[in-house]
Amino acid sequence: MLATHTIWTITTPSPVRNEQGEIYRIVGTSIDITDRKQTELALQQQILREQLIADISHDIRQSLELNKVLSRTVELIRELLNTDRVIIFRLRSEWQGDVIMESVGANWISILSTTIADPCFRDRYIESYRLGRVGILHNIDQADLDLCYADLLKQFQVKANLVVPILQGEQLWGLLAVQHCSAPWQWQTAEIDLLQQLATQVGIAIQQSELYQQTRLDLLERERMQSVLEESEERFRILSSREQAALLDIASDAIFVRDLDHQILYWNQGAEQLYGWSATEAIGQQASDLLQEPTPQIAEIVQTLLDQGEWRGEIHKTTKAGKEVIVDAHWTLVRDEVGPPRSILAVSTDITERKQIEAQFYQAQRLESLGTLASGIAHDLNNVLTPILAIAQLLRLKPLNLDARSQEMLRVLEDSAKRGANMIKQILTFTRSTGEKRVPLQVAPLLLEVIQVVQQTFPKTITVRDNIPNPFCGLVSADPTHLYQVLMNLCVNARDAMPNGGTLTLSVENYFVDAVFAQMNLHAQVGNYVLITIADTGIGIPAELRDRIFEPFFTTKEPGKGTGLGLSTVLGIVKDYGGFVQVSSEVGQGSQFKVYLPAIEGATEELVQSEELLGGHGELVLIVDDDMAVQRANQSLLEHHQYTTLVASDGIEATALYTKYQDEVKVVLIDVMMPNMDGVTTVRILQKINPQVKIIAISGLSTNRETILAAGANVFLLKPYTLEDLLQSLRDLIGSDRALH
Repeated sequence: MLATHTIWTITTPSPVRNEQGEIYRIVGTSIDITDRKQTELALQQQILREQLIADISHDIRQSLELNKVLSRTVELIRELLNTDRVIIFRLRSEWQGDVIMESVGANWISILSTTIADPCFRDRYIESYRLGRVGILHNIDQADLDLCYADLLKQFQVKANLVVPILQGEQLWGLLAVQHCSAPWQWQTAEIDLLQQLATQVGIAIQQSELYQQTRLDLLERERMQSVLEESEERFRILSSREQAALLDIASDAIFVRDLDHQILYWNQGAEQLYGWSATEAIGQQASDLLQEPTPQIAEIVQTLLDQGEWRGEIHKTTKAGKEVIVDAHWTLVRDEVGPPRSILAVSTDITERKQIEAQFYQAQRLESLGTLASGIAHDLNNVLTPILAIAQLLRLKPLNLDARSQEMLRVLEDSAKRGANMIKQILTFTRSTGEKRVPLQVAPLLLEVIQVVQQTFPKTITVRDNIPNPFCGLVSADPTHLYQVLMNLCVNARDAMPNGGTLTLSVENYFVDAVFAQMNLHAQVGNYVLITIADTGIGIPAELRDRIFEPFFTTKEPGKGTGLGLSTVLGIVKDYGGFVQVSSEVGQGSQFKVYLPAIEGATEELVQSEELLGGHGELVLIVDDDMAVQRANQSLLEHHQYTTLVASDGIEATALYTKYQDEVKVVLIDVMMPNMDGVTTVRILQKINPQVKIIAISGLSTNRETILAAGANVFLLKPYTLEDLLQSLRDLIGSDRALH
């Protein structure tokens, strides 16, 4: 039986008449618009997916009610993907949890509030989910599942299952699952990618809700303590002055009394610990001058006290050491026996650390949202640049008898494509891991190399100093190229901050992060770090801009003098290595960037120069890509380097060709995201046909790396890759195959 498929056409009928004017025939012309319609449908689906993500992001920003956000999320997912059931599963232990949210069709059983205990989960699945991997089952009857897991899914009428982990940092909070109950379903890459993005948004909603709940509990506790304080005030008044002072000194809060002219009358031990001045030094001083209180705010507070008798809020103050602190203050107007106001009692709690953690959390949330948007743009640009780069490289290799100007134009075209590709890699770097190779690395030699380059290339008005007391400080696990990029980006940033010259200081040292330090920094963990410090004496960063400097595309430089990706790339690489960055800056004084990288134990490895790339020897490569430009570019490149090729436009065609030429095909070069049958499904089918098949997977999104490698691909290349990357991967796979035979 011949295969059938639907096509779309535009048909124009025209009547044909005989001599009597009667219509005896109709002639029509038809234009095949299938590709256009499929593109329109794909675009509509993409718009719907983006709108869904935008709607859920808006819900998260507008609502602190977690249940409301989760309920709307599962409803919208089921409506868009047209599935039978969507659930959010809250993990309680390593093998059981509860279904806390559900959207289910009328024909299927509801499992909301069901406690699911699955012993298989801990042994076979939990570690994979902790690493952020997606669980994909197209047909549970054909999948290789443990009996206990298969029985569990059948109990809930599941035929196809797609599960994405919901992570909170490195902790597995729960799972977002989409299920088809009526029939098996071939999950598409676009659906998987959508669910991963939504799982990220759900994670943000959970973090925001938990922070809100903790803040709410803190406020309730503060109200309770205030009530206790008010009850105690009456008992406190009947005590002697000596007894009162003794009790106030026991309190951990800073408590002091000022008269209406703001002269300090009383100063407890808590105030001494917080602000640094002893009671002898503070009493008699003007509070506004001693603590550098903001005068306009103090005037407003006093007016509120006179009108209402008390005031609560936050105030910025300065300690004896010059450190700015933020306190949560409760001021009460104290009256004499007759009634007129006499003094002001101020009780203050230091909340500086809590405010810093909150600021770090909101900045991380903002960067996560920007990263999700940027990664989608990067994927589309990768597909555009891949054929441009490939064709430019191919034309320069072919003997076209071009004049020198034409050859130069081709070099400009290739270099421009590579610059675009590098910019996209930077975008992907600050959004998520790009899968680079890491080795145990000594930081000091790399820093010395950077110093040498800086001394040779930076203006002579900039003095470069180094402080490396121990050239053999702790090892870090990093890609040398990416860490070099981090250091150079920070140095270039420092250079631009010193247009009239100055001093650039680079240092490296071992550093132990203790529990107190870790509590003050959102991304820090207790343990050993290698600390890299890059300091300049430049113009400094204004306080209002300091929280935005790591945002992608944010720059204060003139148009054409910066992309705004330098610092966002630094942060992305450092976070990917498990580290964090601290910034301190004063306008007119300069800036200091501290990069903390987790230290490891192990031996350093020398970088080995790659051997010269070799062409093929007539080996057959099956190229699978739905993008005709990428397909033709790869075909031309490989044939120019002595490979032979077969081409296919989707997984179905690729499977048919591989079945026919299995013995001749040495390597399959396949795109991950394709219509009809995507790359992941195709790789699994090819693995079943021949478990020894050699596969190179390509994609514009680094998030596809783990999924396609888990399916059976040997190598993953991120678009746009270079000719050297492709030929090197082919040589490695074919060479290993020869070694086995």
